[in-house]
Amino acid sequence: MKLKCALIVITFLFSCSMLEAAKLKLGGTEWSPYIGSELKKHGIAAEVVSQIFRRAGHEVEFVFLPWIRTQRLVKTGELDGLAIAWFTEERAKTMVYSIPYINTAIVLIKRKDDPFVYNQIKDLEGKNIGVIRGYGYLKKIESEKIQKSVVKSLHQNLLKLAKGRIDLTMEEKLNAEKTIASMSEDIQNSITLIENPFEVKELHITLSKSTPNHKALLDDFNTVLISMVNDGSYQQMLDNLSPSPLSINQSKITELKKK
Repeated sequence: MKLKCALIVITFLFSCSMLEAAKLKLGGTEWSPYIGSELKKHGIAAEVVSQIFRRAGHEVEFVFLPWIRTQRLVKTGELDGLAIAWFTEERAKTMVYSIPYINTAIVLIKRKDDPFVYNQIKDLEGKNIGVIRGYGYLKKIESEKIQKSVVKSLHQNLLKLAKGRIDLTMEEKLNAEKTIASMSEDIQNSITLIENPFEVKELHITLSKSTPNHKALLDDFNTVLISMVNDGSYQQMLDNLSPSPLSINQSKITELKKK
């Protein structure tokens, strides 16, 4: 009986720490398998974010727009936040970030007949790399010794790569695999992923600093996420949502738990 009463009290205190129910409008772009207008439940990331906010008592609506426009609408407060984003200092000027909820690997993609091997940034000097406007990895390849060809989509970059118009392109691994699999057999047979990752990055949600109660809403998200990681339900959810292994930075959650 005492245990039951204690659980009731804990549940009550936890629920009281949450804000009144809010409905958030989060922006995203087409980025399979993580998020997309045509994906089941709008993708892995969208479902994760929805479940976390649902447990915190809030609702989420997803709006799908081109990436540059999506970020602009969050900056101006016309959208409440980004459903999925890598950290950049530029975005942090107008948005607040959650703790990371998925780890991702950014990989380089080359033609199969290219003997190029990647070990460090310096290896990219003299290369023409196809990149996507507005992506968070651009900061790492700012060197004037690395040529960048900017387009709007990975699909465009893969076509250019197959035709030899660029030397390399880069993308998050799962998205790259899914996009390549959707292209012609000739393209699939002509390009390959470099297994040694260019960078391992963490995905967050962001909330606009213009969104009312943005700090408290983010606290709600983080509190539920930490709770789910600690009881094991979070990794179970990731495993159920994706056939490919996904993980979260457990050490970061442990650090936050100690605070």
